[in-house]
Order: sequence, then structure tokens, then C-alpha cells
Amino acid sequence: LIALLLLALASHHGDDDDDDDAIRDLPFELVELILDYASSDYDLDSAKSASARSLFLRDCATVSRQFSSPAQACLWASLRIHTPAHAKRVLGSPALGRHGTRHLDLAGVHAGHDGLSGTTAARVLAKIRGVQWLRLGDFGRLSVRVLQGDNLAGAFPLLLVLVLVLGCERALTLLLAGLRTLHLATSFPDKPATIAALRLPFHLRSLTLFNRSYAPSLLPTLLTASRHTLTSLTLLTGSSSPSYPSLVRAFPSIAPSLVRLSLQHRPSPALVAHFALLARLEHLECHFAVDLAQVLDALPSTARLRTLELELDYNLADVAALVVARLVPSPSSSSLSSSSPSSSSAGPLAHLERLRIPRAPRAAEFREFGGAALLDVCRERGVEVVVGETVAWRTRLFAD
Repeated sequence: LIALLLLALASHHGDDDDDDDAIRDLPFELVELILDYASSDYDLDSAKSASARSLFLRDCATVSRQFSSPAQACLWASLRIHTPAHAKRVLGSPALGRHGTRHLDLAGVHAGHDGLSGTTAARVLAKIRGVQWLRLGDFGRLSVRVLQGDNLAGAFPLLLVLVLVLGCERALTLLLAGLRTLHLATSFPDKPATIAALRLPFHLRSLTLFNRSYAPSLLPTLLTASRHTLTSLTLLTGSSSPSYPSLVRAFPSIAPSLVRLSLQHRPSPALVAHFALLARLEHLECHFAVDLAQVLDALPSTARLRTLELELDYNLADVAALVVARLVPSPSSSSLSSSSPSSSSAGPLAHLERLRIPRAPRAAEFREFGGAALLDVCRERGVEVVVGETVAWRTRLFAD
């Protein structure tokens, strides 16, 4: 942080030796960007890390008077509210509504620990402005109506006027964005007629669905509203979920727009049948429980898959053989491609650039336990193999 500040001061004031004047004249937006960058490494999924981030930004606010507002803006930009005490502090803060909150994480009492009630969560959502990323944990009685609040639409008159007067272009961009990413880990108790009558003021780019019993009309309503904008879908729900049939019915409306698809469980045959619509798919992520061959073979030949991300169990040899068979064209397909240049010789993997494996065996064990051919073929075809973490394959793949 100090290095960034020195660089900013030097570029802004050159040889000026008066540091106090330099800090005083430093643009608000630049200080906010510096603090935002300096606090970006904190993990908001961790209560301890989120608390450390808050303390860090509060300390930054005491550096000088000019740091107070930018530090407050960064503090409000990302909020993790999992306890009634924290919600009470937020709702009682005099700064509430003064700054936009891009990232908002709310957890209900059903998510464990001391979560929020549905009423408290609704109050927080009604007051927070500029939300682009929203996670709703398990709430017992949270109405679906919270999703149609004007504050999720992006542009709200009072702050928009203030931004235009102050000339803060970055804030204007944030306020106009609206809700883009939704992690929906709660089901709503509303009646089907209430859900069907929803008028959602946002258009999602990314949606994560958990293994919850969503109302039958919720997913069609949610997906249809974002059918032209949704590019990323993460499915953590299995085919045994009561809401799965409604997902299958609504999937064709969003499939043509999807660029990224993540599957945690084996999809049902009915859902796989719709994968032929994934013409724009570039990033596919599959857990080891997914039938990878079934999914890959269901993709259209026009799909240009750039990144394949695989979660391995003890099935390295099987997965390696499966991917190699689809990377290396068969003799019949090779002769076909030579006679017809427009035909694809390896289906959806013909344009693969990157194979990502979050956890994989160590290099020597990767080859020993069946991954040698996969590494060799990827190297020959220029496919980058990215391993997030190496683990000892002989003992246990996953840590306790």
C-alpha cells in the first residue's frame, strides 16, 4: 500500500516535497482504487478474513482526512452480514446509503450459527444500494419480493444525481450496473402466483443454484428474465431435487447464451438433451460425479470449448483416456476433415486451449497413475495444463 501511494504521489506531484499537500490534492478516485486494490486479497468467505479487512480499512481511514471517505467507500463496497449484531450496526450507520455496495453476502438462521431473520435480511436489502454481486444464504421466511427492489436495478435517482454533480465516473459505472451475479442458496415460501407476477429489475450475467427446493415457478421466472444476458451458470443441484424438472424446462431459454457451465452432479438425460443448444459454450467445469463422456458428446459440433476444468477423484486414468480420445481424431474423422475443411475433427474439444485441474497428483504420480498420455497429447496440441494444487495420490486425494 505504501509503495502504491508513493508511486501515486510521485506521478501526481513530481518533485513536490510537501507530502501533506500531495495527499490533500490526491483525487478521491485514485485513493479509492489504491485502497480497493490493497484490500482485494481478503477472503470474504471467511469471517476472520472479512473482519481483518474491516479493521484494515478503518485504520486507513485514520491516515488523513482525505483518506476517510475513500476508505469508507471501500468498506461499504463489500459487505458480509451473517449476524444480527452486524446487521444492526449496518442499519444504524449514518453512512448507510451514502456509498454503493457491489458485493453483498447475507446468511439466514437456517445456514447455521447466528444468522439473520428473513425480516432483517429484507430490511438490509431495501437499504443497500448498487448491489452487483449477491449471495442469499438459507432463510426460513424471506419473501421473493426482495428481488424486485429498485435498488437492484442499478440506477436510482438521488445517488445518480449526486454522482453526476460530483463527476465521479467510476461510481456512475457501479451504480448503473445493477445486479449481475446471484448465488441463490435459499428457497422462498411465496405462493406460485406471487412468484409468477415478479417483475425483476435486473438482468443476470452469472447464476449459481444450490441443492435447494426452489418453488416450481421460481427458476423459469428467474431464467427467463435473464435469457439474453446470462452467460455463466453453476449447478450445485442434483436431479433428485424437487425443483429439477422446472430447471430442465427453463434451460432451453438460456442455453444459447451460456459461455460457462459448471456441473456438480450428474445431469439428468432430459437436461443433457438440451446441451445441443450450447453453441457459445467456451468454459466447461465438471465434478468427478459427472459423466464427462455423456456431457462432451452431447455438445454441438459448433461449440468452441476453450477451457475444460475437471475435478478428479481416483479416476485419473479413465478421465485421461476419455479426454485423449476426444482430442486425438480417429482415422475416419481425419479422412473426413481432409476432404471437408469446414468439418471439425475433434468435436467440442477441437479448439481446447486450457485444461484446468484444481487438485491433481504430483508430476511423477500423474504419469504413473494414468495421466502420461494426457500430458503428452496436450503438449503436442498446445493445450495448457493448469494444476491448482498438487496432492499425494498414494495416500489420500482430499485433505481432512
